Amino acid sequence: STLHAADYCGAQACKLWVENIIIKDHISNLEPNELRRLTENARACHADPLYEAASEELAKRAPVDVLAETGSQVLAELMDRHLEKRQRRTQELAVVNSNGTLLIYDTANGSTLRTIDAHNDDINCVAYSFDSSMIATASSDRTVRLWNADTYACLHILQHD
Repeated sequence: STLHAADYCGAQACKLWVENIIIKDHISNLEPNELRRLTENARACHADPLYEAASEELAKRAPVDVLAETGSQVLAELMDRHLEKRQRRTQELAVVNSNGTLLIYDTANGSTLRTIDAHNDDINCVAYSFDSSMIATASSDRTVRLWNADTYACLHILQHD
């Protein structure tokens, strides 16, 4: 095989390149849930080249329902490594009210950019991620929700006591 030929020649860089091609070819054919499981298993086994490739592919094409089942450590790494950093076009302020609504304001002119029915109960806390790509809300409904700060889609729901 090509991998054995690269190994025989002693060309480590060539061998790694061929391994990468094989990995990417394999993961491109996986269903999103299979890709999620592979990403989590590769991380747990410290299979770094496989984890890097699988997590990049997962970040590109996994639907929200698949990401919702992803472990929190893998999800955080996906967000940090593979999603484009958000370029803020306006200065935004996230405000919550007592009926579970998240309001996003443009602080330059005071206009409401978005109103989101975020929770079924009072929201106790709201915060932007360090890179402003996500918004986190915590509620009396015993959930923490992570929101995409560009699309305002709910990315992940965490249950808490």
